[in-house]
Amino acid sequence: MSEVFSKNQKIIVHVPLHVRKWGGKRVVVGPQGQDLRHLDLQIRKDEKLLKALARSYRWQKHLLTGRYKNMEEMAVAEKINKSYMQRMMRLMLLSPKIIESILDGNQPDEFGLTDVEKPFSPLWCEQERHFGFSSTND
Repeated sequence: MSEVFSKNQKIIVHVPLHVRKWGGKRVVVGPQGQDLRHLDLQIRKDEKLLKALARSYRWQKHLLTGRYKNMEEMAVAEKINKSYMQRMMRLMLLSPKIIESILDGNQPDEFGLTDVEKPFSPLWCEQERHFGFSSTND
């Protein structure tokens, strides 16, 4: 049996792949730019965005049930900056289509938590268009 490698030989394997950032994580994109995230749907879920969405719903529930009188009282009790809480509460204004996409991990690549921290239209169709959730079929 002959030996394939000698002491000083090296084999270098080049695998063409691209890495993109998605929700604070790095994601592998195929050599021709194809989206490989469908292979692992868990990777597509933006954990920061999901956590902020859950918190905003919880905070909204606290206000509606009277647990806290106002945002200021709740911010003190939760030990969270009031302005941060107000920015995150904007998630409550998102269209059902956007919220469902976030929960399913189907939001556009460009969409993230920083997008909802800035003011946006209360009209759902304008939100979907602005954030890239509209398709030509809609």
